[in-house]
Amino acid sequence: MYYLDVAVPVVLDQTFTYTSNAALMAGVRVKVSFGRQTLVGVVVGSSPIAPQSKFELKPILEIIDTEPVYSTVLLELGRWLSSYYLHPIGEVLKSMLPVSLVKKQKTRFQLTPMGHDIWNDQNHSLQPLIRFLWTRRTPYNQATIKAKLAKWQEDKADKVTLKRLEKDGFIVKEAIDNTHGRDSLWSEKAIEQAEAQVPNRAPDLTPDQITVTNAIIANGFHSEEGRKAYLLHGVTGAGKTEVYLKLISEALRLDPKNQVMVLVPEIALTPQMTRVFSARFPGQVAVVHSAMAPAERWQELQSVRQNQKQILIGPRSAVFAAFEQLCLLVVDEEHDSSYKQTTGLTYNGRDVAVMRGHLERKPVVLGSATPSMESYANASQGKYLLLELLERANRKAMPAIQFITTDVKKGFARKLATGQRGMAVIDLPIDDRILTALRENLAQGKQAMVLVNRRGYAYYLFSIRDRKAVSCPNCSISLTVHERSTVLRCHYCDFQKSVDKMIPPDSADAYVLVGYGSEQMEHFLKEGVPGARIQRVDSDSVQQRDSLPQILDEFREGEIDILVGTQMLAKGHDFAKVTLICILEIDQTLNLPDFRAGERTFQLMVQAAGRAGRGEWSGHVMIQTQREDHPVLKAGLNQSYSEFWQDQVQFRKAHNYPPFSRMIVFEFSSSSSKRDRLTKWMVEVENWITQKMKSSEGRYAQLSIMGPSVPPLETIRGRSRRTLLLMATDRRQLWGFAKDVMTAFNAPTGDLRIRVDVDPQSLM
Repeated sequence: MYYLDVAVPVVLDQTFTYTSNAALMAGVRVKVSFGRQTLVGVVVGSSPIAPQSKFELKPILEIIDTEPVYSTVLLELGRWLSSYYLHPIGEVLKSMLPVSLVKKQKTRFQLTPMGHDIWNDQNHSLQPLIRFLWTRRTPYNQATIKAKLAKWQEDKADKVTLKRLEKDGFIVKEAIDNTHGRDSLWSEKAIEQAEAQVPNRAPDLTPDQITVTNAIIANGFHSEEGRKAYLLHGVTGAGKTEVYLKLISEALRLDPKNQVMVLVPEIALTPQMTRVFSARFPGQVAVVHSAMAPAERWQELQSVRQNQKQILIGPRSAVFAAFEQLCLLVVDEEHDSSYKQTTGLTYNGRDVAVMRGHLERKPVVLGSATPSMESYANASQGKYLLLELLERANRKAMPAIQFITTDVKKGFARKLATGQRGMAVIDLPIDDRILTALRENLAQGKQAMVLVNRRGYAYYLFSIRDRKAVSCPNCSISLTVHERSTVLRCHYCDFQKSVDKMIPPDSADAYVLVGYGSEQMEHFLKEGVPGARIQRVDSDSVQQRDSLPQILDEFREGEIDILVGTQMLAKGHDFAKVTLICILEIDQTLNLPDFRAGERTFQLMVQAAGRAGRGEWSGHVMIQTQREDHPVLKAGLNQSYSEFWQDQVQFRKAHNYPPFSRMIVFEFSSSSSKRDRLTKWMVEVENWITQKMKSSEGRYAQLSIMGPSVPPLETIRGRSRRTLLLMATDRRQLWGFAKDVMTAFNAPTGDLRIRVDVDPQSLM
């Protein structure tokens, strides 16, 4: 008889003991009985010695794997993740597993033709329910529909069930197999085509690139000296990718079985990196990303696990991939907030990569033109080794940045009059100099990008009578105007309603459209820059998984003249003919009530400017602002990270913000209809904190506690929220107190929920 320590995916942060007739290796998955459920757990330890227990131990039900799916290093990484991010070990290990091994099938419900008729029939008694469940008429998964139905039926006598709706012919249930799908953009065929488009000969490195590369190679990939994290600070266009490629080439020269992990913030936004890597190392590159079917992704991961491919490129989740002989980890654009997971296990892929490099005893290279303040602070303190590339690889000057400060007020708020909806707006608050520059750039056969702060048509619809914006019924935020002022949509819960349904025709004059988004800007530029081929790029226009790479390919081939869109345009693109970048409303980013606002604004300026002048022509950047004297904007104008750092260091030190402290946020929530329970719970939390601090005898002297308080967005997706912010320079004090909070409140009853976010990227 053997006694197994099994990590089970439940909210309890502990392992559980089960018996087995065979000794199983750590990392093997087993099926176990847990309460009334059958769950899949992971063996993390085994012993022939019976533990002391007053409970009767259960035997495992089934052995799933013949060999471990978690290596020793991955299990150790899982334990660190659980401890650092205050997340149950069983849930952590489940999150680390590829999707295809977690769940292969899901059930969803969709409306039948009869259900669609009810959706449109205002006289039908079930229309309110059907519209509540299906805010859009597209299929929803079973969990979502069940949660919505439970919310609908609160305080209602007539209990409608999904079975009844299905029996009456209004909805239909279908099983969706997620393990197979159509070929994605990065199928074998697509990668072969990509390889053919990119020269596979490595260019000669610049002296600076050689210096940086040699500094890493000299420490080795397998020596104790090589166990370092390197911060590669290189200006946009400095050739950081060529440094990565040279390091990989050297690693494979030393041993063809060596393997490399390359993390990118969003794989769909950096297809040129995959092209270059595939061309330089044909047949050796595996790619994973969220648009792939699970079976497809699993196949790529298996090719790395079995050492059939030497290089893995992927987003943050790729940091958990299994390698046979990992020797180098690369995190490109390490500053990007996309590396932070915001739900479930709230890990940061960059930080996990650094820890994995430490556990694997292998070097980690973090690259960015605008390093995060946390990483730069680590380099300043000697925790990372700072390497710099401060000139572009082509030796050309950085693009010139020009501030446009004219006080333009036209077009910011416009009447929503009957008969004018759907008309193109031709009078937006944009300086004429920007339009002139776009026209001249087009006449010269060059390309441009225009960045706006928001997607949609207008910021919101404002009621003059009520003196407030039309807001979402489920979230504490205004509804964004979409589809040329015909639809109102929430960007948090996706609630949608037509403007005509929201506003009676005779009341249209009592509302105004405020501001503009990427959708309206697209229409405006088509009027203002005649003859230009213009394409919008935002999360609305690229919902289909292959649409964004296709648009970027067309832009690269010169089939599009101007790209207009949101900040996703500033990320990692390399287009030789782009010479003009226009950034509008940058003040909105700078003015956000968040201590990272200045950092994000500087990163946006420098990253966006870096898209210009990467080819044979020089670049020009125009930024519309009313705050040209702000230190962050001045640093961006000079493209000087040191200026930015000096300004923000003073600000962060004065308020003891990261990187000079650590931060943990707890979010407490309940459904909006039961807000009184949340209020009572917060009284309990406040009393507990008061008693804890009184009895601590100074153990938490360096701890700052803010809250529980109402966050800027009080309600999201129908749930009211309160936040508790903990901050301290002493890590032991912070984690000690946070663990006590988890112990005291991690088992809420009924509709109450608690979520913890370690090292939060936003306080909204």
